[in-house]
Amino acid sequence: MSERPFRRVLLTNDDGIAAPGLAILERIAAGLADEVWVVAPEHDQSGTGQSISLHSPLRVFKHDTRRFAVSGTPADCVMFAMAEWLQDTPPDVVLSGVNCGTNVGDSVPYSGTVGAVLSTDLLGLPAIALSQAFFERDKVDWSPAETFAAPMIRRLWQQRQGTGCCWNVNFPACNARDITQLRMVRESRGSIQRPRLLAGEDARGLPYWWLGFERSSKHIVAPEADISALRDNRIAITALRETQGWLALGEEQSVADLT
Repeated sequence: MSERPFRRVLLTNDDGIAAPGLAILERIAAGLADEVWVVAPEHDQSGTGQSISLHSPLRVFKHDTRRFAVSGTPADCVMFAMAEWLQDTPPDVVLSGVNCGTNVGDSVPYSGTVGAVLSTDLLGLPAIALSQAFFERDKVDWSPAETFAAPMIRRLWQQRQGTGCCWNVNFPACNARDITQLRMVRESRGSIQRPRLLAGEDARGLPYWWLGFERSSKHIVAPEADISALRDNRIAITALRETQGWLALGEEQSVADLT
């Protein structure tokens, strides 16, 4: 395979145009593609899933050549890019991330990072979601994504079926030197214990609520579960199409085989 396997890639995320994970993905993509497009949300759009904006117009802000912010969701960004700039010259692959935090288990249906990938799949284009786990938000170790994202993208591209390539990749919360294996996994279930509300009152005395969840994944121990793989310092790979997978569910491979 050539040094740059792609002619053109499209990048997006759900953390926003200024997110550090997107900057990392831009550097990675520069080594993989001759032409890199970035179309990302203007602000954080975490939790928007695959939603699109039907009740408000979209506004676009140009940051640089082939680099734009959109006042909408990650799915909006993909659809806007394909309608406005890339309709006649589609990207070889769409990369979403690198998300700050995991997108595993019950979080996957809500994830804007994954939502962008699923929206891309609707257009018949290959797409990969990339997320970096952490224990402390102000001390994120990005080295797993920085080290393994490029070879993971290359390998998943090699393993695509026809035009199909729809994956969710999560990097564990450890240093890259502590990772020796990747594991094919499934989305786990049961980490959301119940929804919760945090009540408040605005300056006019009117009530409001923040919606959140009580979570626990301690009971999820099956080795083929995505959370288990990250707990074992494995790169967790989930095929977002049931027909995909170059490894059997729960099977591992050395990361040394990526290169």
